[in-house]
Amino acid sequence: MTLDAIFFDLGKVMVTFDWDIAIPRFAAHNGGDTERVRQFLANPYHDAFERNEFTEQEFFERGRELTGFDGTLEQFRTYWNEIFAEIPSSIRLLRELAARYPLYALSNTNPWHAAYIEKHFGWMNLFTTRFYSFMLGVRKPDPRIYELALADAQILPARALMIDDRAENIEGAARVGMQTLHVPTPQILQSELPKLFPLRDTRVRTNLT
Repeated sequence: MTLDAIFFDLGKVMVTFDWDIAIPRFAAHNGGDTERVRQFLANPYHDAFERNEFTEQEFFERGRELTGFDGTLEQFRTYWNEIFAEIPSSIRLLRELAARYPLYALSNTNPWHAAYIEKHFGWMNLFTTRFYSFMLGVRKPDPRIYELALADAQILPARALMIDDRAENIEGAARVGMQTLHVPTPQILQSELPKLFPLRDTRVRTNLT
């Protein structure tokens, strides 16, 4: 595989996220109505926030209206953000590849989540550039997001690999000519990536046995 760069998704590839952590915290501020919180999390308004179509204040106001949340913006943002945990095996692979290829993050992400991840996970600095949907105004699998990221990085599509857990995002990358690797689970990332790139880190090899 001839490459000039590797693009990684973040959610379920580099980090896990669990909304069940946040739901009861939100519900503690709306009389215990967890279903109302779940409905908000499934609302397309969330996707719009990831395209930067609303300010943070507007998102909070809409979230408060839909969930019945009676807390502060800071509380809302804290509950919204504290859902992530890194995937250690993926981070080891990332560190291994960072010594050999330019790495980029390409993620459907809102500004709150991006800021939280940047602050709490130092390995994010392994990425040459982090491309977030809210920065580019478009979400995967829209082909434009890949085209914008590739143009900014000055990488030809055919010489870039996109790694993502969602099939539709992989299909979007393939449509613009990128090489792709579909990794629905971290375990598949661990098993498939070393087939493409021989690993030097013995700890990674151990995890694959």
